[in-house]
Amino acid sequence: MRKISIRVLGVALGVSLLLSSQSIHADALRTTLEYGNGITYFGETKNGKPNGYGVMTWGKSKTYKGNWVDGKRSGKGTYKVVTRGEDSLTNLVYDGYWSNDKKEGKGELRITETSLTGEMREDQIKTGTFNKDQWISGYDVRHGEYDPPYYFAYKDSKMSLKILGEAGDILNGLKKGYFFSFTYQKGKVFRDVGVGDEYSQKQFSSFIKNIEKEIKPYIDHFEKLAMKL
Repeated sequence: MRKISIRVLGVALGVSLLLSSQSIHADALRTTLEYGNGITYFGETKNGKPNGYGVMTWGKSKTYKGNWVDGKRSGKGTYKVVTRGEDSLTNLVYDGYWSNDKKEGKGELRITETSLTGEMREDQIKTGTFNKDQWISGYDVRHGEYDPPYYFAYKDSKMSLKILGEAGDILNGLKKGYFFSFTYQKGKVFRDVGVGDEYSQKQFSSFIKNIEKEIKPYIDHFEKLAMKL
């Protein structure tokens, strides 16, 4: 029994030393780079450039934490920036994929604008696919101090859907006419109805019922995103 205990202890010490050695080696691979003007990088490097995982800060207003390739943001990462205007603050957070220093692939972009006294002016979430820094497909939901207070949009290569109105029970609101505007396009089918337009509510309700199964999953997701704002 004593010999077995000694062997177990020896194995445990060996594993501990190995992990400790790996940790020290990993730390040794991380480097701090100073670029001036408050720009600092700490993380993995190759040939004197960020490469692998690391964090870059641009003073107190910007940070990027994630993967790099040859000095550029590439792979999965989170970028945060705060911008101050004359009477407002804008907080931007993008969490998703990058390529060649640009948003590329799946991600979520959150932009919040508040007054300098703390009142929310507009809160926006864009989720889906980005290409060369631009959102190209997915969901765009906004809530702000305007009338109507919510903007909902979804688009992909086959369909686009846009609704302005209130959050909560959106689908029934469409059936009963409680909305500000509605736009739907898929192939040759196009329907655009807004406040002040002359249209038959009965015919429009029938149209909504015909496409209800198709648009319900998107509207349900609108509701979920609205709860975050």
